[in-house]
Amino acid sequence: MLTDVPEFLPKRAPTVVLSRVPPDEAAKFASKFDELSAELTKTGVAFTAVDSIYDLQEDDEGAAFLRSIKGDLICIAWHYPRATKWVLARQNLEVNGRARKLHCIDARDNSPSKLAQTTQDILKGTASAIVEPPERKDPPLKSALTPKERGALAENQLPPPLNAELSPRWYPVIDYDTCTNCMDCMDFCLFGVYGVDADTILRVVQQDQCRQDCPACSRVCPVGAIMFPKYETNQSIAGAIGGDRGEIKLDLSKIFGKPKGRHQAALERDRELLKAGRKPVGADKVEKLADAFEKMDI
Repeated sequence: MLTDVPEFLPKRAPTVVLSRVPPDEAAKFASKFDELSAELTKTGVAFTAVDSIYDLQEDDEGAAFLRSIKGDLICIAWHYPRATKWVLARQNLEVNGRARKLHCIDARDNSPSKLAQTTQDILKGTASAIVEPPERKDPPLKSALTPKERGALAENQLPPPLNAELSPRWYPVIDYDTCTNCMDCMDFCLFGVYGVDADTILRVVQQDQCRQDCPACSRVCPVGAIMFPKYETNQSIAGAIGGDRGEIKLDLSKIFGKPKGRHQAALERDRELLKAGRKPVGADKVEKLADAFEKMDI
């Protein structure tokens, strides 16, 4: 049975981890990584650099190191904090439970000096970068397991990805603070990316079957629980909080009676089906109609 830690015992200082830049973004952020590393060292912040958390495989040294960390964790990475939180959860880490607090800092967000100062303030206890769960009125997931327990369960029950060597990597991350387990994404995706574990919890079961740069399932999710941390066009899909997940110019919902985000998702899915040599479901008709309206300059 867990008990509170006696006040006279010293509290373990948070561990600071700096994620290396994803390989396909090195040209954009490599110099900032070096500057940030130097600034953290200059200001006396002890940190450990690990390979890109987004690109870690189950048996990588960086993944093993992350799982070995006890106590609070400060992770500086190259994604929105919400995306970083759930990328780490994929590595079988508990996120903001009884055992630890997780602080997520977006390394792209500020100058190296400001990022180092923010890290120092968190270490001192005068600042926080915890990604809090949103208020939700819908019912919680059926499982009472923690993210760590769910992750351990899934590791034993779900098959490994078929194309694990794909580069650059591209896969969705599920925000279990928000997910209602409705399965809309699994019904919509035709590439076998989603499945459920023995506890009937939605899982990304074949992450590397996901089609490069296709965020269609994220638009379909009614609560915005699916993120693509590497997506550049729409911040909400990449993990930022809030925002419109649909980007189609015409409001085709007035014609078809469905949300415009779902139409764009269908277009994206059909595009990927065609690339894979498969027959599109039918969104090509919507695309032709959109092109016709655009030519009319409406």
